[in-house]
Amino acid sequence: MFLERNPQEEFTDVRRWFEEYLEEHDERLGRAGAVCPFVRPALRNDCVRFELAEADGPVELSELTSLMEGQIERFEKVDWPEGKVDISALVTVLRGVPEERAVLLDDAQRAVKGTAVRHGLMIGQFHPRCPDSSARNPEIAVSRAPEPVFVVRRMAFHDILFLHDAPELFAEYDRRFGHYYHERAESRIDPRFAQLHRLARGEGSKSPYIDYEHVDTLLSLQTPRTGKPAEMTFYVLGQVKELLFKLVHEETRWARLRLVERRLDDAIVHLNRIVAEFGLLRRAWDVLDTLSPGDFAEFRDQLGTASGVDSYMFRVMEFALGKKSEAMAERHRGVPGVEEQVHRALRESSLYDEAVRVVSERFAPSTGGGRIESEESDGDRSLVDLWAEVYRSTVRSDESFRLAEALVGVAEEYARWCYTHLLTVERLIGTKPGTGGTEGVSWLRASADYRLFPELWQARTVL
Repeated sequence: MFLERNPQEEFTDVRRWFEEYLEEHDERLGRAGAVCPFVRPALRNDCVRFELAEADGPVELSELTSLMEGQIERFEKVDWPEGKVDISALVTVLRGVPEERAVLLDDAQRAVKGTAVRHGLMIGQFHPRCPDSSARNPEIAVSRAPEPVFVVRRMAFHDILFLHDAPELFAEYDRRFGHYYHERAESRIDPRFAQLHRLARGEGSKSPYIDYEHVDTLLSLQTPRTGKPAEMTFYVLGQVKELLFKLVHEETRWARLRLVERRLDDAIVHLNRIVAEFGLLRRAWDVLDTLSPGDFAEFRDQLGTASGVDSYMFRVMEFALGKKSEAMAERHRGVPGVEEQVHRALRESSLYDEAVRVVSERFAPSTGGGRIESEESDGDRSLVDLWAEVYRSTVRSDESFRLAEALVGVAEEYARWCYTHLLTVERLIGTKPGTGGTEGVSWLRASADYRLFPELWQARTVL
């Protein structure tokens, strides 16, 4: 539970962060002006209200979500200075929330963002580990504050940066600000804003079911370039895989959240679901196995430089699981609306990071959770010993044992997917280079040899 009150204290650290960071210019952002151009006028006009919410026990996502929803409702009830509501901000400082649980703010904000937007508001979260990027430089994590904070404010013209990728949220933005894009000369609008606005525009609906599933949009996205039937098979299965990558990513985030909340049984439910979802992904190759080399050759040249290795949804899914790579993140640099997501996933703690923290508390509290090595590493011996201790010290019914086995189940099904991918590609093109000049089978073979959560596998050797 959170106990809200309105103290007289000055919130020294947070206010200093506002004044010494948000008000100042940072040349790394790639634009002129302060990190947040609205902070200085808001503070000078007494339009920033600081409030405190104190935790009286372990924090869970549902509590943060409720608190945020309450502050969204309260924003309109605050007596802001006359004529200044558009630059006003309601700042809620959270106390008693340990840093490892502050990451829950990211998902709470994600859950209530739609509610805020429907009120014409925006909500942003800040904390010491916040992975959110600058819109123009994804390497800069601009939302890292000295303590957990979230801010409610009015929606502004520049919020196209945060609303362009969700049709229902963009619709609210467009209702409020769309006329500016038609009334103003294009030279007076930030080119990035204009580009994102064009990309986000949509139209029409036919029935509640079509609206709910966005069927018109979904079915308009299949645009093969030849009349060959095998191309449609290839095309649709590629999109199905992208949707399943997204589903695995979502399940992975939920499993990670439940580990942060120390709800291991719930985390294991999500992990078991991921196993089933990877099974679906693996069976997608069964359909593609029905294509002959001749079928594929009939449309392969239409792919040009397109390659599945550049699937950003696959990349954020892998990063969320724990297979992170700076080199692979670099492949997405310069892609509008994508590089930010990839670099955020690269910085955010992974499912495996949180699993290690959970078992470290019980079996090796002095290690602080150990460290996770890069994908090129042979693993961290201390983590190998940690997982071995889990297997030595627990029975099959113990939640730590079941967590370890559920993680191995995910890793095994992921490896089966990678290996089946290798076989399908080899069946279609042999050892020729892959599309877009990639290495094809030789690269896939190395990928198939990789194991998620490597120390869990190595622990079997030392037992």
